[in-house]
Amino acid sequence: MRTLILLLALLCQSGIVTASDTARIDGKIVTTGMTVAEVSNKVGGPDRTVQLENVYGAGVGEQWEYWRGKKMFTLTVQHGKVVSIDER
Repeated sequence: MRTLILLLALLCQSGIVTASDTARIDGKIVTTGMTVAEVSNKVGGPDRTVQLENVYGAGVGEQWEYWRGKKMFTLTVQHGKVVSIDER
């Protein structure tokens, strides 16, 4: 039993087990790894888009902001896919 617990703890720390960010927007589930087309089909276009740039001014992605009541969902998009989700 101790061996199993130790093995599970090591797997969680090693990065083999990964968790994806998930949010419920307008009753629809949005997760990391979804394409921008999938997100747009589920919840529509963002209320605001912010271009992300590196220190040299080159575009490296976008932040899509969705305002729903008192909550704001920010989806970070790179290479056409959602890479992170923040809910405030």
